[in-house]
Amino acid sequence: MALCLCAAGIDQAQVVVSPPNYTVTTPTNEFEFVVNGESSGQPPMKANVDDSLNFSLNAGATYIFSMNTASIHPVDICTNPNISSPYVGASAQAVSSGTVTVTIPATNYPPTLYYICNIHTFYGIITVNPPQSPPDATILQTSVTTNIVLTFSGGTNTIQLVPQFSSNLVDGVWLPVPGYTNTFSGGITNTTSFDRLDAICGPDVFLRISQASN
Repeated sequence: MALCLCAAGIDQAQVVVSPPNYTVTTPTNEFEFVVNGESSGQPPMKANVDDSLNFSLNAGATYIFSMNTASIHPVDICTNPNISSPYVGASAQAVSSGTVTVTIPATNYPPTLYYICNIHTFYGIITVNPPQSPPDATILQTSVTTNIVLTFSGGTNTIQLVPQFSSNLVDGVWLPVPGYTNTFSGGITNTTSFDRLDAICGPDVFLRISQASN
């Protein structure tokens, strides 16, 4: 089987950040949220106050929060600093123990989100930044035996890349490689492997790496 490796086709897509990205706690049940062990440094206050850690997220991704805030401080994700404006992209509200996924679209996203105590209404601010551009994908090594293994740079555990194939570049149709596995290691490279494609497209095949769409 003859292979032709083409430049990566990058498709902007929603990406999923592996769990948990953020752990939200209230040490000693204070009236302040601490995120990943980091405090705002502000004195805890009981109501309607931004006294928790403020941070930012990028649009175009789904983030996973592990809530462990004690039953007296359940968390809401809102678009305004009050519990009457719940964010539709949050998987659950008023969660004090468990996982909450927050999906921020790549377009028409809210510029600011708030994570708020559903009972005492103290909160922290989440600034939403524009989507990150996906990294360039470069195929570093190819192995063709009973299967095909591609090693490439550019993907991460938050922006997964997948192989595509074509047997005819004239028609411009690229299809996902069936049954591939994609692994990330070392903070640098991805490796994807899949069965030979002779039975699908004959002796000649063109391969490229493209960002996965959800």
